[in-house]
Amino acid sequence: MQGTGTFSIATTHTQARHVLPTPIAKLRKNFPQVSISLHQGTPDQVAHMVLEDIAELGIATESLGNYANLVTLPCYHWHHVLIVPKGHALTQLKKPISLKQLGSYPLITYHPTFTGRTRIDQAFARADIKPHIVLEAIDSDVIKTYVRSGLGLGIITEVAAGPDLKPDLIALPAAHLFGANTTYIAFKRGTYLRQFVYSF
Repeated sequence: MQGTGTFSIATTHTQARHVLPTPIAKLRKNFPQVSISLHQGTPDQVAHMVLEDIAELGIATESLGNYANLVTLPCYHWHHVLIVPKGHALTQLKKPISLKQLGSYPLITYHPTFTGRTRIDQAFARADIKPHIVLEAIDSDVIKTYVRSGLGLGIITEVAAGPDLKPDLIALPAAHLFGANTTYIAFKRGTYLRQFVYSF
């Protein structure tokens, strides 16, 4: 039946933690007989899970478009933000922070295969600046933890800069530094998608 069964989604931690709760709750409300199976991994692992029929849909920012046997559709656009401790000198700037200024601080951000890290690296490379990245992680919550510990400033996706920043962290705009990113939905070419998958 179209309205029953298990819906398997392969995605990254960021999507599972910060983006998918609302659409999954809406899907469950509209299709109460459908159960959800979330498979988390790197963007390449997400692509392979879809290709190997472990998941019907893959959701990630990177890699999905590199596979000819996947159909990819843009899902939403997002930007990075800079996470700093409350009272940090950068919060007092009258103008938006520059890459040169940012490059003088120790930075904490995503692993190179995750969450728009490519755009971060490209922006610094175009400006001929070598950033001082002191820690890489795949999880925005981990990045925020190390910013709180004083290890450095964080660069994370805006969807992860939620209410849990308060009262000790502040998010500063960084779209002017790194540009827009696009998260994609992918499914295996030639696959029959059930009604609730389209609804999702």
